[in-house]
Amino acid sequence: MHEFVKLVTFLGVGNYRESLVKISPDFCVRQKVFPLAIVDYLHHLGKSVEVLFFLTEESRQSETWLECRNYLENKNVSYKFFSIPERVSSEVVMNSLVRTLVENLKEDENIILDITHSFRSFPLMAGVVALYLKEAKRIDVRVIYGKFDPETNTTECEDLTPLTRATEWIYAVRLFREYGYAKELAHLIRKRNEEIHRKNSSKKPRILNSLSSSLQNISFSLRIGSIKAIRKNLSNFFEFFDGKRNQIRSEVKEFVPEIAALLDVLEKSYRVFHIERGGLKLNEEELESERKLLNFYLQTGDLGMALRLAREYLINAYLMMSGEETNFLERDVRESVNLSKLGYDIILQARNHVARFGFNKVDLPSLNKIEKAIKSLVSSHPERILISSEKSYQSRKAALLTPLGTTKGALYTVLKHFSPDLLLIVTSKQGKEILPEILEKVKYKNDYKVILLEDPFTGVNEINRVISEAREYLADSDEIIVNLTGGTTLLTYLVECIKNHLRYGRKIKTVLAVDRRSYEEQIKNPFVVGEILELE
Repeated sequence: MHEFVKLVTFLGVGNYRESLVKISPDFCVRQKVFPLAIVDYLHHLGKSVEVLFFLTEESRQSETWLECRNYLENKNVSYKFFSIPERVSSEVVMNSLVRTLVENLKEDENIILDITHSFRSFPLMAGVVALYLKEAKRIDVRVIYGKFDPETNTTECEDLTPLTRATEWIYAVRLFREYGYAKELAHLIRKRNEEIHRKNSSKKPRILNSLSSSLQNISFSLRIGSIKAIRKNLSNFFEFFDGKRNQIRSEVKEFVPEIAALLDVLEKSYRVFHIERGGLKLNEEELESERKLLNFYLQTGDLGMALRLAREYLINAYLMMSGEETNFLERDVRESVNLSKLGYDIILQARNHVARFGFNKVDLPSLNKIEKAIKSLVSSHPERILISSEKSYQSRKAALLTPLGTTKGALYTVLKHFSPDLLLIVTSKQGKEILPEILEKVKYKNDYKVILLEDPFTGVNEINRVISEAREYLADSDEIIVNLTGGTTLLTYLVECIKNHLRYGRKIKTVLAVDRRSYEEQIKNPFVVGEILELE
Protein backbone atom coordinates (compact mmCIF):
# COMPACT_ATOMS: atom_id res chain seq x y z
CA MET A 1 0.00 0.00 0.00
CA HIS A 2 1.40 3.39 -1.04
CA GLU A 3 1.97 6.10 1.53
CA PHE A 4 -0.62 8.85 1.10
CA VAL A 5 0.30 12.55 1.10
CA LYS A 6 -1.90 15.64 0.97
CA LEU A 7 -0.33 18.64 -0.71
CA VAL A 8 -1.87 21.99 0.26
CA THR A 9 -0.92 24.77 -2.14
CA PHE A 10 -1.89 28.12 -3.67
CA LEU A 11 -2.06 29.42 -7.19
CA GLY A 12 -1.84 33.03 -8.31
CA VAL A 13 -2.21 34.72 -11.68
CA GLY A 14 1.45 35.38 -12.41
CA ASN A 15 3.17 34.51 -15.66
CA TYR A 16 4.91 31.33 -14.52
CA ARG A 17 7.96 30.28 -16.48
CA GLU A 18 9.45 26.87 -16.78
CA SER A 19 12.57 26.19 -14.74
CA LEU A 20 14.64 23.29 -13.52
CA VAL A 21 13.11 22.41 -10.16
CA LYS A 22 15.50 20.74 -7.72
CA ILE A 23 13.56 18.92 -5.00
CA SER A 24 16.37 16.78 -3.59
CA PRO A 25 19.99 15.98 -4.47
CA ASP A 26 18.86 13.02 -6.57
CA PHE A 27 15.68 14.44 -8.14
CA CYS A 28 15.01 17.37 -10.44
CA VAL A 29 12.35 18.05 -13.07
CA ARG A 30 11.43 20.82 -15.47
CA GLN A 31 8.12 22.45 -14.52
CA LYS A 32 6.33 25.82 -14.75
CA VAL A 33 4.23 25.36 -11.59
CA PHE A 34 6.12 24.33 -8.46
CA PRO A 35 3.38 22.14 -6.82
CA LEU A 36 3.27 20.03 -9.99
CA ALA A 37 6.99 19.36 -9.55
CA ILE A 38 6.22 18.22 -5.99
CA VAL A 39 3.59 15.83 -7.38
CA ASP A 40 6.23 14.40 -9.74
CA TYR A 41 8.65 14.00 -6.84
CA LEU A 42 6.12 12.21 -4.65
CA HIS A 43 5.29 9.84 -7.49
CA HIS A 44 9.01 9.26 -7.91
CA LEU A 45 9.06 8.14 -4.27
CA GLY A 46 6.12 5.82 -4.88
CA LYS A 47 3.66 7.87 -2.87
CA SER A 48 0.01 8.62 -3.63
CA VAL A 49 -0.98 12.27 -3.47
CA GLU A 50 -4.04 14.49 -3.30
CA VAL A 51 -3.68 18.22 -4.00
CA LEU A 52 -5.75 20.88 -2.26
CA PHE A 53 -5.63 24.20 -4.16
CA PHE A 54 -6.64 27.57 -2.72
CA LEU A 55 -7.63 29.96 -5.51
CA THR A 56 -9.01 33.44 -6.00
CA GLU A 57 -11.74 33.93 -8.59
CA GLU A 58 -9.18 35.40 -10.98
CA SER A 59 -6.76 32.52 -10.65
CA ARG A 60 -9.61 30.07 -11.29
CA GLN A 61 -10.12 31.68 -14.68
CA SER A 62 -6.43 31.60 -15.58
CA GLU A 63 -4.65 29.46 -18.18
CA THR A 64 -2.30 28.25 -15.46
CA TRP A 65 -5.14 26.67 -13.50
CA LEU A 66 -6.41 24.95 -16.67
CA GLU A 67 -2.91 23.57 -17.30
CA CYS A 68 -2.69 22.32 -13.72
CA ARG A 69 -6.02 20.54 -13.95
CA ASN A 70 -5.13 18.89 -17.25
CA TYR A 71 -1.75 17.78 -15.91
CA LEU A 72 -3.22 16.25 -12.75
CA GLU A 73 -6.08 14.56 -14.57
CA ASN A 74 -3.70 13.02 -17.12
CA LYS A 75 -1.70 11.55 -14.22
CA ASN A 76 -4.88 10.44 -12.36
CA VAL A 77 -4.02 12.64 -9.39
CA SER A 78 -6.93 13.53 -7.13
CA TYR A 79 -7.36 17.25 -6.44
CA LYS A 80 -9.77 19.70 -4.83
CA PHE A 81 -9.94 23.47 -5.02
CA PHE A 82 -11.34 26.01 -2.59
CA SER A 83 -12.17 29.65 -3.14
CA ILE A 84 -10.29 32.35 -1.24
CA PRO A 85 -12.69 35.09 -0.07
CA GLU A 86 -11.97 38.45 -1.71
CA ARG A 87 -12.62 42.03 -0.71
CA VAL A 88 -12.91 40.98 2.93
CA SER A 89 -10.71 41.45 5.99
CA SER A 90 -7.67 39.29 6.69
CA GLU A 91 -9.48 37.87 9.70
CA VAL A 92 -12.28 36.53 7.49
CA VAL A 93 -9.74 35.02 5.08
CA MET A 94 -7.86 33.41 7.96
CA ASN A 95 -11.04 31.93 9.41
CA SER A 96 -11.94 30.54 5.99
CA LEU A 97 -8.51 28.91 5.61
CA VAL A 98 -8.63 27.36 9.07
CA ARG A 99 -12.19 26.08 8.66
CA THR A 100 -11.48 24.53 5.26
CA LEU A 101 -8.29 22.82 6.34
CA VAL A 102 -9.77 21.52 9.60
CA GLU A 103 -12.61 19.97 7.61
CA ASN A 104 -10.31 18.38 5.02
CA LEU A 105 -7.30 17.26 7.02
CA LYS A 106 -7.20 14.45 9.55
CA GLU A 107 -4.90 13.50 12.39
CA ASP A 108 -1.90 11.36 11.48
CA GLU A 109 -2.09 12.37 7.81
CA ASN A 110 1.11 13.30 6.00
CA ILE A 111 0.67 16.96 5.05
CA ILE A 112 2.88 19.21 2.90
CA LEU A 113 2.11 22.93 2.78
CA ASP A 114 3.56 24.68 -0.27
CA ILE A 115 3.57 28.48 -0.08
CA THR A 116 5.54 29.13 -3.30
CA HIS A 117 2.72 30.67 -5.34
CA SER A 118 0.81 32.28 -2.49
CA PHE A 119 0.57 36.06 -2.54
CA ARG A 120 -0.08 39.16 -0.44
CA SER A 121 -0.43 38.09 3.22
CA PHE A 122 -1.18 34.45 2.38
CA PRO A 123 2.32 33.08 3.16
CA LEU A 124 2.06 34.48 6.69
CA MET A 125 -1.50 33.19 7.06
CA ALA A 126 -0.50 29.78 5.76
CA GLY A 127 2.32 29.63 8.28
CA VAL A 128 -0.03 30.51 11.13
CA VAL A 129 -2.49 27.89 9.91
CA ALA A 130 0.29 25.29 9.92
CA LEU A 131 1.06 26.16 13.54
CA TYR A 132 -2.61 25.94 14.44
CA LEU A 133 -3.06 22.54 12.80
CA LYS A 134 0.04 21.26 14.55
CA GLU A 135 -1.47 22.10 17.96
CA ALA A 136 -5.23 21.68 17.39
CA LYS A 137 -5.24 18.45 15.38
CA ARG A 138 -1.77 17.11 16.14
CA ILE A 139 -1.00 17.22 12.43
CA ASP A 140 2.69 17.43 11.63
CA VAL A 141 2.81 19.80 8.65
CA ARG A 142 5.89 20.09 6.46
CA VAL A 143 6.19 23.61 5.00
CA ILE A 144 8.10 24.09 1.74
CA TYR A 145 8.92 26.96 -0.61
CA GLY A 146 10.26 26.94 -4.18
CA LYS A 147 13.01 29.57 -4.36
CA PHE A 148 13.48 30.73 -7.97
CA ASP A 149 16.87 31.93 -9.23
CA PRO A 150 16.35 33.95 -12.47
CA GLU A 151 20.09 33.91 -13.31
CA THR A 152 20.31 30.12 -13.48
CA ASN A 153 16.62 29.56 -14.21
CA THR A 154 16.46 27.01 -11.40
CA THR A 155 14.08 26.59 -8.48
CA GLU A 156 15.40 25.15 -5.22
CA CYS A 157 12.99 23.50 -2.78
CA GLU A 158 13.52 24.94 0.68
CA ASP A 159 12.20 23.24 3.80
CA LEU A 160 10.68 25.88 6.09
CA THR A 161 9.33 23.35 8.60
CA PRO A 162 11.83 24.36 11.33
CA LEU A 163 10.05 27.72 11.49
CA THR A 164 6.87 25.98 12.65
CA ARG A 165 8.72 24.51 15.60
CA ALA A 166 8.50 27.91 17.24
CA THR A 167 5.05 26.90 18.43
CA GLU A 168 6.59 24.08 20.45
CA TRP A 169 8.88 26.50 22.24
CA ILE A 170 6.05 29.00 22.73
CA TYR A 171 3.95 26.28 24.36
CA ALA A 172 6.86 25.09 26.54
CA VAL A 173 7.66 28.61 27.73
CA ARG A 174 3.99 29.34 28.45
CA LEU A 175 3.64 26.05 30.33
CA PHE A 176 6.56 27.03 32.54
CA ARG A 177 5.48 30.64 33.10
CA GLU A 178 1.85 29.78 33.86
CA TYR A 179 2.25 26.45 35.66
CA GLY A 180 5.88 26.34 36.71
CA TYR A 181 6.59 23.03 35.00
CA ALA A 182 9.62 22.62 32.74
CA LYS A 183 8.81 19.17 31.34
CA GLU A 184 8.25 20.44 27.79
CA LEU A 185 11.32 22.67 27.94
CA ALA A 186 13.36 19.65 29.04
CA HIS A 187 11.94 17.59 26.18
CA LEU A 188 12.77 20.24 23.55
CA ILE A 189 16.28 20.80 24.92
CA ARG A 190 16.97 17.07 24.77
CA LYS A 191 15.49 16.89 21.26
CA ARG A 192 17.67 19.78 20.07
CA ASN A 193 20.74 18.17 21.63
CA GLU A 194 20.06 14.87 19.83
CA GLU A 195 19.51 16.64 16.50
CA ILE A 196 22.84 18.46 16.76
CA HIS A 197 24.75 15.31 17.66
CA ARG A 198 23.15 13.39 14.78
CA LYS A 199 24.50 15.98 12.34
CA ASN A 200 28.07 15.16 13.36
CA SER A 201 28.91 18.85 13.39
CA SER A 202 32.34 19.87 14.65
CA LYS A 203 30.91 21.91 17.53
CA LYS A 204 28.52 20.10 19.83
CA PRO A 205 26.89 20.90 23.18
CA ARG A 206 28.30 19.03 26.16
CA ILE A 207 25.88 19.71 29.01
CA LEU A 208 22.48 20.32 27.41
CA ASN A 209 21.45 16.75 28.11
CA SER A 210 22.28 17.20 31.80
CA LEU A 211 20.28 20.44 31.87
CA SER A 212 17.34 18.64 30.30
CA SER A 213 17.49 15.78 32.80
CA SER A 214 17.68 18.16 35.76
CA LEU A 215 14.63 20.13 34.61
CA GLN A 216 12.74 16.91 33.88
CA ASN A 217 13.41 15.62 37.42
CA ILE A 218 12.31 18.88 39.05
CA SER A 219 9.08 18.91 37.05
CA PHE A 220 8.39 15.30 37.94
CA SER A 221 8.84 15.89 41.66
CA LEU A 222 6.67 19.03 41.61
CA ARG A 223 3.90 17.27 39.72
CA ILE A 224 3.90 14.11 41.80
CA GLY A 225 4.14 16.07 45.05
CA SER A 226 7.05 14.60 47.01
CA ILE A 227 8.96 16.97 49.29
CA LYS A 228 11.89 14.55 49.47
CA ALA A 229 12.10 14.34 45.69
CA ILE A 230 11.73 18.12 45.38
CA ARG A 231 14.56 18.73 47.84
CA LYS A 232 16.82 16.15 46.19
CA ASN A 233 16.20 17.27 42.62
CA LEU A 234 16.50 20.97 43.43
CA SER A 235 19.80 20.32 45.20
CA ASN A 236 21.09 18.37 42.21
CA PHE A 237 19.91 21.07 39.82
CA PHE A 238 21.51 23.99 41.63
CA GLU A 239 24.73 22.08 42.27
CA PHE A 240 24.88 21.56 38.50
CA PHE A 241 23.61 25.04 37.58
CA ASP A 242 25.85 26.99 39.96
CA GLY A 243 28.90 24.90 39.11
CA LYS A 244 28.56 25.27 35.34
CA ARG A 245 26.69 28.56 35.08
CA ASN A 246 28.90 30.12 32.39
CA GLN A 247 29.00 26.98 30.27
CA ILE A 248 25.21 26.56 30.52
CA ARG A 249 24.62 30.14 29.41
CA SER A 250 27.09 29.78 26.58
CA GLU A 251 25.59 26.56 25.22
CA VAL A 252 22.02 27.79 25.61
CA LYS A 253 22.87 31.00 23.76
CA GLU A 254 24.48 29.09 20.91
CA PHE A 255 22.35 25.95 20.61
CA VAL A 256 19.02 26.72 22.32
CA PRO A 257 18.55 30.49 21.97
CA GLU A 258 14.79 30.03 22.43
CA ILE A 259 15.25 29.81 26.22
CA ALA A 260 18.19 32.17 26.71
CA ALA A 261 15.90 34.90 28.03
CA LEU A 262 14.17 32.40 30.34
CA LEU A 263 17.18 31.13 32.30
CA ASP A 264 17.09 33.86 34.96
CA VAL A 265 13.33 33.47 35.43
CA LEU A 266 13.71 29.71 35.70
CA GLU A 267 16.46 29.98 38.28
CA LYS A 268 14.56 32.54 40.37
CA SER A 269 11.32 30.53 40.29
CA TYR A 270 12.94 27.40 41.68
CA ARG A 271 15.50 28.92 44.02
CA VAL A 272 12.86 30.68 46.11
CA PHE A 273 11.80 27.41 47.82
CA HIS A 274 15.16 25.64 47.64
CA ILE A 275 16.98 24.81 50.88
CA GLU A 276 20.75 24.50 50.64
CA ARG A 277 21.26 21.58 52.98
CA GLY A 278 20.96 17.83 52.96
CA GLY A 279 18.19 15.75 54.44
CA LEU A 280 14.73 16.74 55.60
CA LYS A 281 14.63 18.51 58.96
CA LEU A 282 11.71 20.28 60.60
CA ASN A 283 12.63 23.82 61.56
CA GLU A 284 11.63 27.37 60.73
CA GLU A 285 13.67 27.34 57.51
CA GLU A 286 11.79 24.25 56.36
CA LEU A 287 8.42 25.82 57.20
CA GLU A 288 9.30 29.01 55.34
CA SER A 289 10.37 26.99 52.31
CA GLU A 290 7.08 25.04 52.42
CA ARG A 291 5.16 28.32 52.62
CA LYS A 292 6.91 29.58 49.48
CA LEU A 293 6.26 26.27 47.73
CA LEU A 294 2.60 26.66 48.71
CA ASN A 295 2.62 30.07 47.07
CA PHE A 296 4.23 28.56 43.96
CA TYR A 297 1.40 26.06 43.62
CA LEU A 298 -1.15 28.79 44.30
CA GLN A 299 0.31 31.14 41.69
CA THR A 300 0.54 28.39 39.09
CA GLY A 301 -3.07 27.34 39.66
CA ASP A 302 -2.31 23.85 40.99
CA LEU A 303 -4.82 23.95 43.86
CA GLY A 304 -4.89 20.17 44.20
CA MET A 305 -1.19 20.08 45.01
CA ALA A 306 -1.52 23.20 47.16
CA LEU A 307 -4.21 21.52 49.27
CA ARG A 308 -2.08 18.42 49.78
CA LEU A 309 0.91 20.48 50.85
CA ALA A 310 -1.19 22.83 53.02
CA ARG A 311 -2.35 19.95 55.22
CA GLU A 312 1.22 18.71 55.76
CA TYR A 313 2.42 22.28 56.34
CA LEU A 314 -0.14 22.71 59.13
CA ILE A 315 0.92 19.42 60.71
CA ASN A 316 4.58 20.45 60.61
CA ALA A 317 3.84 23.79 62.26
CA TYR A 318 1.88 22.02 64.98
CA LEU A 319 4.63 19.47 65.62
CA MET A 320 7.23 22.20 66.04
CA MET A 321 5.19 23.60 68.94
CA SER A 322 4.64 20.21 70.51
CA GLY A 323 8.39 19.57 70.48
CA GLU A 324 8.32 16.54 68.18
CA GLU A 325 10.57 17.87 65.40
CA THR A 326 12.84 14.83 65.41
CA ASN A 327 10.00 12.35 64.85
CA PHE A 328 7.88 14.49 62.55
CA LEU A 329 7.90 11.89 59.75
CA GLU A 330 6.55 9.09 61.94
CA ARG A 331 3.02 8.10 60.96
CA ASP A 332 1.58 7.94 64.48
CA VAL A 333 3.11 11.33 65.31
CA ARG A 334 1.56 13.01 62.26
CA GLU A 335 -1.80 11.32 62.82
CA SER A 336 -1.86 12.62 66.38
CA VAL A 337 -2.24 16.24 65.25
CA ASN A 338 -5.80 17.55 65.58
CA LEU A 339 -5.94 19.94 62.62
CA SER A 340 -9.55 20.90 63.21
CA LYS A 341 -8.47 23.24 66.00
CA LEU A 342 -6.29 25.41 63.77
CA GLY A 343 -9.06 27.23 61.92
CA TYR A 344 -8.43 25.93 58.39
CA ASP A 345 -11.47 23.70 57.99
CA ILE A 346 -11.97 24.76 54.34
CA ILE A 347 -8.49 23.49 53.45
CA LEU A 348 -9.02 20.22 55.31
CA GLN A 349 -12.44 19.64 53.77
CA ALA A 350 -11.19 20.38 50.25
CA ARG A 351 -8.08 18.27 50.71
CA ASN A 352 -10.08 15.28 51.97
CA HIS A 353 -12.32 15.61 48.92
CA VAL A 354 -9.57 15.80 46.27
CA ALA A 355 -7.30 13.26 48.00
CA ARG A 356 -9.99 10.67 47.28
CA PHE A 357 -10.89 12.19 43.91
CA GLY A 358 -14.34 13.00 45.28
CA PHE A 359 -15.12 9.36 46.10
CA ASN A 360 -16.41 10.21 49.55
CA LYS A 361 -19.25 12.10 51.20
CA VAL A 362 -17.20 15.25 51.73
CA ASP A 363 -18.38 18.14 49.54
CA LEU A 364 -15.86 20.29 47.73
CA PRO A 365 -15.92 23.95 48.87
CA SER A 366 -16.17 26.62 46.20
CA LEU A 367 -13.05 27.62 44.26
CA ASN A 368 -13.24 31.10 45.78
CA LYS A 369 -13.26 29.72 49.33
CA ILE A 370 -10.37 27.36 48.62
CA GLU A 371 -8.19 30.09 47.10
CA LYS A 372 -9.03 32.48 49.94
CA ALA A 373 -8.11 29.90 52.58
CA ILE A 374 -4.79 29.01 50.92
CA LYS A 375 -3.93 32.69 50.41
CA SER A 376 -4.61 33.29 54.10
CA LEU A 377 -2.29 30.44 55.03
CA VAL A 378 0.43 31.64 52.66
CA SER A 379 0.23 35.22 53.90
CA SER A 380 0.49 34.14 57.55
CA HIS A 381 3.94 33.84 59.04
CA PRO A 382 4.60 30.32 60.38
CA GLU A 383 4.86 31.80 63.87
CA ARG A 384 1.10 32.53 63.85
CA ILE A 385 0.40 28.88 63.19
CA LEU A 386 2.76 27.94 66.00
CA ILE A 387 0.84 30.19 68.38
CA SER A 388 -2.44 28.61 67.34
CA SER A 389 -0.99 25.16 67.78
CA GLU A 390 0.34 26.07 71.22
CA LYS A 391 -3.13 27.11 72.37
CA SER A 392 -4.53 23.89 71.01
CA TYR A 393 -1.78 21.85 72.63
CA GLN A 394 -2.43 23.41 76.04
CA SER A 395 -6.13 22.52 75.83
CA ARG A 396 -5.62 18.80 75.15
CA LYS A 397 -8.06 16.40 76.82
CA ALA A 398 -6.85 12.87 77.61
CA ALA A 399 -9.01 9.75 77.65
CA LEU A 400 -8.47 6.10 78.56
CA LEU A 401 -10.22 3.53 76.39
CA THR A 402 -10.35 0.02 77.86
CA PRO A 403 -12.23 -3.26 77.79
CA LEU A 404 -13.46 -4.76 81.03
CA GLY A 405 -14.26 -8.43 81.52
CA THR A 406 -14.93 -10.02 84.91
CA THR A 407 -11.43 -9.56 86.38
CA LYS A 408 -10.43 -6.38 88.16
CA GLY A 409 -6.63 -6.26 88.14
CA ALA A 410 -5.87 -5.00 84.60
CA LEU A 411 -8.03 -1.86 84.82
CA TYR A 412 -6.79 -1.19 88.35
CA THR A 413 -3.16 -1.29 87.15
CA VAL A 414 -3.84 0.99 84.18
CA LEU A 415 -5.66 3.58 86.30
CA LYS A 416 -2.80 3.56 88.81
CA HIS A 417 -0.39 4.50 86.03
CA PHE A 418 -2.60 7.01 84.19
CA SER A 419 -5.07 9.67 85.31
CA PRO A 420 -7.25 10.47 82.26
CA ASP A 421 -9.85 13.21 82.03
CA LEU A 422 -12.30 10.66 80.67
CA LEU A 423 -12.50 6.91 81.21
CA LEU A 424 -14.43 4.97 78.53
CA ILE A 425 -15.13 1.32 79.34
CA VAL A 426 -16.42 -1.23 76.84
CA THR A 427 -17.92 -4.06 78.87
CA SER A 428 -20.88 -6.30 79.65
CA LYS A 429 -23.49 -6.18 82.41
CA GLN A 430 -21.26 -8.41 84.54
CA GLY A 431 -18.30 -6.12 84.01
CA LYS A 432 -20.32 -3.03 84.87
CA GLU A 433 -21.16 -4.58 88.25
CA ILE A 434 -17.49 -4.73 89.33
CA LEU A 435 -16.60 -1.26 87.99
CA PRO A 436 -17.55 0.81 91.09
CA GLU A 437 -15.23 -1.23 93.31
CA ILE A 438 -12.30 -0.72 90.93
CA LEU A 439 -12.89 3.03 90.73
CA GLU A 440 -13.16 3.26 94.51
CA LYS A 441 -9.94 1.32 95.09
CA VAL A 442 -8.02 3.52 92.65
CA LYS A 443 -9.78 6.69 93.92
CA TYR A 444 -10.72 7.76 90.41
CA LYS A 445 -12.74 11.01 90.51
CA ASN A 446 -12.90 12.11 86.87
CA ASP A 447 -15.63 11.50 84.31
CA TYR A 448 -16.31 8.00 83.00
CA LYS A 449 -18.68 6.44 80.47
CA VAL A 450 -19.75 2.83 79.90
CA ILE A 451 -20.68 1.16 76.62
CA LEU A 452 -22.47 -2.13 77.21
CA LEU A 453 -22.55 -5.25 75.05
CA GLU A 454 -25.35 -7.74 75.41
CA ASP A 455 -23.02 -10.57 74.41
CA PRO A 456 -19.30 -9.89 75.11
CA PHE A 457 -18.30 -13.18 73.45
CA THR A 458 -20.13 -13.38 70.10
CA GLY A 459 -22.01 -10.09 69.78
CA VAL A 460 -20.53 -9.08 66.43
CA ASN A 461 -23.85 -7.50 65.40
CA GLU A 462 -23.21 -4.83 68.04
CA ILE A 463 -19.87 -3.65 66.61
CA ASN A 464 -21.14 -0.68 64.58
CA ARG A 465 -23.26 0.63 67.46
CA VAL A 466 -20.36 0.43 69.90
CA ILE A 467 -17.99 2.23 67.55
CA SER A 468 -20.56 4.99 66.92
CA GLU A 469 -21.10 5.55 70.66
CA ALA A 470 -17.36 5.57 71.33
CA ARG A 471 -16.75 8.20 68.64
CA GLU A 472 -19.31 10.48 70.27
CA TYR A 473 -17.80 10.07 73.74
CA LEU A 474 -14.23 10.63 72.52
CA ALA A 475 -14.94 13.46 70.07
CA ASP A 476 -13.24 16.08 72.29
CA SER A 477 -10.28 13.95 73.34
CA ASP A 478 -6.91 14.84 71.84
CA GLU A 479 -4.94 12.09 73.56
CA ILE A 480 -6.21 8.54 73.97
CA ILE A 481 -4.57 5.77 75.95
CA VAL A 482 -5.77 2.43 74.65
CA ASN A 483 -5.56 -0.56 77.01
CA LEU A 484 -5.83 -3.98 75.34
CA THR A 485 -5.92 -6.16 78.45
CA GLY A 486 -8.67 -7.25 80.82
CA GLY A 487 -11.52 -8.18 78.45
CA THR A 488 -12.85 -10.95 76.27
CA THR A 489 -11.50 -11.44 72.76
CA LEU A 490 -14.48 -9.58 71.26
CA LEU A 491 -14.17 -6.68 73.74
CA THR A 492 -10.48 -6.30 72.91
CA TYR A 493 -11.26 -6.44 69.18
CA LEU A 494 -13.85 -3.67 69.62
CA VAL A 495 -11.34 -1.46 71.42
CA GLU A 496 -8.92 -1.96 68.49
CA CYS A 497 -11.69 -1.02 66.01
CA ILE A 498 -12.47 2.15 67.97
CA LYS A 499 -8.78 3.03 68.04
CA ASN A 500 -8.48 2.66 64.25
CA HIS A 501 -11.51 4.88 63.67
CA LEU A 502 -10.19 7.61 65.95
CA ARG A 503 -6.46 7.63 65.29
CA TYR A 504 -6.46 10.66 62.96
CA GLY A 505 -5.99 13.99 64.71
CA ARG A 506 -5.18 12.42 68.05
CA LYS A 507 -2.17 11.25 69.96
CA ILE A 508 -2.75 7.58 70.72
CA LYS A 509 -0.76 5.37 73.06
CA THR A 510 -1.44 1.64 73.21
CA VAL A 511 -0.61 -0.23 76.44
CA LEU A 512 -0.82 -3.63 78.07
CA ALA A 513 -1.22 -4.25 81.82
CA VAL A 514 1.13 -7.03 82.98
CA ASP A 515 0.73 -8.97 86.25
CA ARG A 516 3.50 -11.54 86.70
CA ARG A 517 1.77 -13.32 89.59
CA SER A 518 -0.05 -16.61 89.22
CA TYR A 519 -3.68 -16.66 88.17
CA GLU A 520 -4.74 -17.82 91.67
CA GLU A 521 -2.90 -14.90 93.30
CA GLN A 522 -4.47 -12.41 90.88
CA ILE A 523 -7.98 -13.69 91.68
CA LYS A 524 -7.30 -13.72 95.42
CA ASN A 525 -5.93 -10.14 95.49
CA PRO A 526 -6.60 -8.23 92.25
CA PHE A 527 -5.71 -4.80 93.58
CA VAL A 528 -1.96 -4.99 93.18
CA VAL A 529 -0.27 -2.56 90.81
CA GLY A 530 1.32 -4.43 87.92
CA GLU A 531 3.52 -3.25 85.07
CA ILE A 532 2.60 -1.23 81.99
CA LEU A 533 3.99 -2.26 78.64
CA GLU A 534 3.76 0.44 75.95
CA LEU A 535 3.36 -0.82 72.40
CA GLU A 536 4.78 0.94 69.34
